[in-house]
Amino acid sequence: MKTTIILVGTGELVRRIEHVMQEEGYGIKHIEWPELNDKIDINSARPHLIILVDREPEHVNQSEPDKIALKKWMNQGLSLPLMVIMPENSPQRVIDWLDFGANDVMEEPLHWKVMLARIRSLLRLFSSATHEGEEMIVVQDLRLNLRSRRVSRGGQYLNLTPKEYELLEFLAIHVNEACTRGDILREVWGYEFAMDTNVVDVYIKHLRVKVDKGRDVKLIQTVRGVGYMLEGG
Repeated sequence: MKTTIILVGTGELVRRIEHVMQEEGYGIKHIEWPELNDKIDINSARPHLIILVDREPEHVNQSEPDKIALKKWMNQGLSLPLMVIMPENSPQRVIDWLDFGANDVMEEPLHWKVMLARIRSLLRLFSSATHEGEEMIVVQDLRLNLRSRRVSRGGQYLNLTPKEYELLEFLAIHVNEACTRGDILREVWGYEFAMDTNVVDVYIKHLRVKVDKGRDVKLIQTVRGVGYMLEGG
């Protein structure tokens, strides 16, 4: 099956990117920024990657509704990487896009071979996730993809360490169940007996910063005298 890439943007650079990608054998679905708000069935397109060209600094405020629409696209249960291409010398906007959830940001002028190599890298990174039969755990607005091990909350990608992910997955599998520290140590760390260690508490603290900090609804709850629970509502 041909690798499909959604290319978002307008202008000469977008046309050049489309031409280069087609020459490399990729299938391209080109849409413009306003079309993000249309009811496009992203699942029917079966994309493997989104490339977004953000070239209009004066449109930053106007594009906020488009970013909200893009966030909805990225929160449909698909393991879909996002690459953003933008003007040269825009460090704050690079930061903004990475915080938004972009997996890679490239600035102009583009080196085509570098761009293609980085696209191949992203596709390899996300190749473990399929577009059919995705294994997902959804707890309120928290999503865990069991194949790609990607986690998002409210559409925002959470950058977890491997052990943080394993701990969160264990809690998600046992949502609304009080999990003892002994259970967690045995299942996540592989300890066959309770140890005098605060490793669980330390990792829970780290997870709370990444999962719950700044959010009205706190998902990770302490169960007094027992351990911890992921609250599913």
